[in-house]
Amino acid sequence: MSSGAIDSLKKSGEDQPPNNGQNMNLGESHKSTENVDKNKSNKTSSESQGTCYCGKDRNLNIAELLCASCNRWFHESCIGYQLGKLVPFMTNYLFICKNCSPTGLETFKKNQAPFPQMCLTAIANLKQDSVKVGSNRHLFSKDREIIPYIDQYWEAMTTMPRRVTQSWYATVQRALIKDIQVLFIYEEDANQGPMFGLYNMELTGIKPNYEAMIKQGQLKVTDMGIATNVHFKFICIESTVSNDRPVQKHRRLRKNKPPS
Repeated sequence: MSSGAIDSLKKSGEDQPPNNGQNMNLGESHKSTENVDKNKSNKTSSESQGTCYCGKDRNLNIAELLCASCNRWFHESCIGYQLGKLVPFMTNYLFICKNCSPTGLETFKKNQAPFPQMCLTAIANLKQDSVKVGSNRHLFSKDREIIPYIDQYWEAMTTMPRRVTQSWYATVQRALIKDIQVLFIYEEDANQGPMFGLYNMELTGIKPNYEAMIKQGQLKVTDMGIATNVHFKFICIESTVSNDRPVQKHRRLRKNKPPS
């Protein structure tokens, strides 16, 4: 794609929100963080194999979370923590499974997603939806598919308040154009206009960049594995049972400031 064609797509608009250290990891080779083998006595054989607590393989048709400590994937339906609204292929979160948690309780936090992450998540879901119907498409219309997907699932994709005007449409376009040949590919369609796809089409490689979070101090490596290094803590206040599985209800408490 020529630089002139790219420049012709750029429009003025609002600035993108800060990344907050949540960079995308699309399957590049990173040195894995060494984790301690816990060998908990209450871990079943199904939990010690495969990915999730249930021992089953990944399911790209549902939301899944990657544990920052053991690097295993967990199905949303198997997680006891009340996660709220999610969509598959999100990267703007921190999750630690109950097997890796010193308290035996899951930890989860969804962060504000910058627009490149939201675009990547939207295109990945559109691609997986096309696989389900047998078309296996690679390119999607910015105006007819990508922006409508983000608009429909905004609250599930980010903690950023929904924009009341359509000025964010231009921000989406700039985010897509900026990362062509890095995150996205581009073609111009005579009928549908700008069409975008994923530069790396392997959907299983979309995950949070926990290595970057460790370097930036949001996570820390301890003798017990990966621990959060944030200014709040989760307190379990109630346990209930839903669909034959425990559901943990948490509230977030701010740590008291030290006396001056």
